[in-house]
Amino acid sequence: MTEAEILEGCRRGDDRARHALYLQTSERIHRLLLRMVRDPEHALDLVQDTFIKAFTRIDQFDGRSAIATWLHRVAVTEALQHLRRQRRSINPDALWPESTDASDPAQGADVRIDIEDALAKLDPDDRAVLLLRYDGGHDYRAIATILDCAEGTVASRLHRARERLRLVLANSYCPEEDVSTERQAG
Repeated sequence: MTEAEILEGCRRGDDRARHALYLQTSERIHRLLLRMVRDPEHALDLVQDTFIKAFTRIDQFDGRSAIATWLHRVAVTEALQHLRRQRRSINPDALWPESTDASDPAQGADVRIDIEDALAKLDPDDRAVLLLRYDGGHDYRAIATILDCAEGTVASRLHRARERLRLVLANSYCPEEDVSTERQAG
């Protein structure tokens, strides 16, 4: 099915079209939500909420962007609302899916863990814009659509979020780790 056929089918309530849209987009939506809320159970709930909201509000999709971009917008909104409702700090030790294998040094697991922990310390809005750009691979126009803001605003939010991420990483870095690692290697 083409995107236009899927969209038309979803608007008619066709379960095959809804299933096709879900299959095409759910994995990326889940990954985004998991990295935003850092809780596997809540992420799964938010995936369901995202698709329920999308299917009930499909008539609000105006076609100015790809339907996947619109779904990302719905997902980000759901995640931000969830995080605001929770009013809790993100747990850096949250469980992660099996695809994050911290024991495999070939995958750069230590760096990935450091970045994940740093992302968890960021404000959810900063985390969202960084994940949309670098994990989701969205361009500024798509991010602007998802976040409902101007492209220039995306640029400034990305800049601010990168600076905050850099600061969090710098503050969590311990030079003694390098010395300890060098001694073990030597």
